[in-house]
Amino acid sequence: MTTGLRRALAEKGVLLGAVHRDRRVLGGRLYLGSAVWAAVHLSMGVLLWALGAYVHRDGTAPAVLLATVAVMCALMLLRRTAPGAALAAGTAVLAVDTLFGPSSGVYLAYGDLLYAACVWGRRRSAFGALSAVAAGGAAVVAAGGWLYAAGQVDGALAYLQLIGLYVMVFALPVVAGWSVREHRGRADLERERAEERVRMAELDRARAVAEERARVARELHDVIANHMSAVAVQSTAALSREPFDPELVRRVLVVVRDNSVQGLEEMRRMIGVLRTGEAPAGERITPRVGEADLLVRTAREAGLEVEVRERGDRGPLPPQVDAAAYRILQEALTNALRYADPPRVRVALDYPPAGGADRLVVAVENPVAGAAPPDPLGAGMGLVGMRERADLLGGVFCAGPSGDGRLWRVRAELPVRTEAGQ
Repeated sequence: MTTGLRRALAEKGVLLGAVHRDRRVLGGRLYLGSAVWAAVHLSMGVLLWALGAYVHRDGTAPAVLLATVAVMCALMLLRRTAPGAALAAGTAVLAVDTLFGPSSGVYLAYGDLLYAACVWGRRRSAFGALSAVAAGGAAVVAAGGWLYAAGQVDGALAYLQLIGLYVMVFALPVVAGWSVREHRGRADLERERAEERVRMAELDRARAVAEERARVARELHDVIANHMSAVAVQSTAALSREPFDPELVRRVLVVVRDNSVQGLEEMRRMIGVLRTGEAPAGERITPRVGEADLLVRTAREAGLEVEVRERGDRGPLPPQVDAAAYRILQEALTNALRYADPPRVRVALDYPPAGGADRLVVAVENPVAGAAPPDPLGAGMGLVGMRERADLLGGVFCAGPSGDGRLWRVRAELPVRTEAGQ
């Protein structure tokens, strides 16, 4: 995950635990917070030493205990960068201090090293600290019980005070450190989940944009290719006819005008939807296969002989199926207008039975004379668009020449589930 995404999540409050950050100094090897905390403990240790909060042993100079306090506080500078090593070294300093003292300031600083090892140390260091403190606690309880039974401890209260002192100095920092560690682990997990949700949302948005672009590309191709192909074919026929035939030119101009007006009208509707994001009130923009008569009339005006056969009940269809069938038929007639030789085409529309769940079948067949030459007006997207429309509905689409190569066939089977069958 990129830094920009992390920053954006932090600004929104998604990254739990990403708000509080320590600033590093001295080349990144020392945390400013650790230096301040070590200075605070050193001040407290020196104050306790000055007040005599240590055990004085004969033959031991008090300066030795002051030195152990200073060394222990110096190890606190590594509480974030090397907590395991700091704890190991601090244990050795604690042993020396206990041998010559002990002193209160060293034990307070050592408790902080235990806490740091459990929070920021490796899991092995944290488990080591927990195990050592648990073993030490068991030893203190056992030893204290033995001393109490032997009469070496002055009453049960002194025994409980010994256990309480051990818990306060050693056990509480470990328990607190493990609690913070677990909370941070859960925060990291929530952060990863939040980042994953953001990443999935970005992928969904990109996929939605790609699907919308593909849909708009299909619609634009279907709108433009049909009408402009009719205009191009008729214009080419009129220009190639010799001698000049005014009646033919008039018919061609009528076809050009009709196709231009229809194309502009469909473009206007589509652009209106793209601008507003929804269909204007009272205006339908989704084409219907029931309007195939308009496509047939346009193809006939463009000089194509069209034979239409319909079977079944022309009842209401789902809008997606209705639009897909219309566009597939439109593209098939456009291709027939370009390549049919002789210029005729057979169209078969098989509607599903009324009240049942079946398939709408659109079949278009036209003769071809050998391999069709490349069409400079074609974008090569017609067959791709028809196949995509059928696939999106879970249908079947096939297009290609017949076995003898004399016919070009287009067939689309679109699943239909009528209202009664839902």
